[in-house]
Amino acid sequence: MVGRSWSLACNACGKCCNSPPALALREWFVHRSVFIGSIAIERVARRRVGERLIAGGVERVLDAQDIADQDALNDALFHRAGAREAGWISVTLQGYDYPSAGRCPALAQDGRCTLHEAGKPARCAAVPLDPLVPDGWQPVALGARREGVRALGADCIRDALEPGALSLIDGDRVIDTTALERERAALMFERKLWRDAVAAALAASPGALAALKPGGRLTIAPVPALLTVARLSPACRAAAIDVIGQQRTLIDAHVDAALKRRRPDERAFTQELRGFAQAHERALDELSRPCAPTPSSDPNFVREAEIWLGSH
Repeated sequence: MVGRSWSLACNACGKCCNSPPALALREWFVHRSVFIGSIAIERVARRRVGERLIAGGVERVLDAQDIADQDALNDALFHRAGAREAGWISVTLQGYDYPSAGRCPALAQDGRCTLHEAGKPARCAAVPLDPLVPDGWQPVALGARREGVRALGADCIRDALEPGALSLIDGDRVIDTTALERERAALMFERKLWRDAVAAALAASPGALAALKPGGRLTIAPVPALLTVARLSPACRAAAIDVIGQQRTLIDAHVDAALKRRRPDERAFTQELRGFAQAHERALDELSRPCAPTPSSDPNFVREAEIWLGSH
């Protein structure tokens, strides 16, 4: 649909914040006492010319330029899964919590975000736009998002430029791409920081991905990311050790609360969190042993990484 405009009339009700967000590693380091971290691994299928995207009354039939735009964005953000038609593997840091909670752990009791002033994650700041699709596809993303929030009882995404609302799209143009560009830039920097290393390790163990279908998700403890950055410098190593300590405390608190609730549907998740705790224990043991930092051909990048992680 061409020429359609959109705006956001958000009243901070918190209804769309019904799960922990995707995070940059540095955001997790800052909010390590709020979010249990995980690594989410997903297959991203390649779109095809003529494919129809329909959501919330918005339709887009993909042409060759659409495919080129999405391919270029996926190449920048994700990792090729093999041949061109095989698509990509997405490796992302993700907050993790009991699904039964039904809310982001950063929400206050009144539904408002406790991180709004302190700096909420870039993915949250981009909502309701989607950094993972090209700017030209944002109306479809908004249509899908509107369907979702309406199902939750909210009516904040409007398909017109309304007075008092935040203007998002005017015709075919995203009015302010700052939040989209910020999240994409973070994903691209963290490819070099840790995501490329984790993706390479996954590629070396194809059995781990064999059963992962497009749209499916595999969740693992965030330890590979921590070990990767810890090898950059003593400062990064110290920061990773501190995060592990905070995570062990947070996981223990979540598991203790679940044991008191005694919900049978939470048992499998409790076992997963206990597995995370054990993985953190092993990582702490590894990081406690003397080890020289990995030699780097780019000391400037090490400095950037230390600043990025707040460990300088």
